[in-house]
Amino acid sequence: MDTLRERLKSEVDRPAIKEIDPRAGVAAVIAVAIVAAGVGFVIYRRRRQLSLARRLQHALPDVDDIRASIKKPLERAVRAL
Repeated sequence: MDTLRERLKSEVDRPAIKEIDPRAGVAAVIAVAIVAAGVGFVIYRRRRQLSLARRLQHALPDVDDIRASIKKPLERAVRAL
């Protein structure tokens, strides 16, 4: 029984790398690299994306622009009165 246990242990512990085709290993490394690049790109895009508050601030007109567009019509209205 002791020899059977030792024999099974040596078979289980021995890596089966020799049985794998080398091209399969290269394909696995390439697949992992593509996944890592994709995850990196997604993280990069999320970090670059502006927050909702910042996007709303950019979408709304600036106060100075509003003031300048209203100033001339108001001055004419005041002169007319």
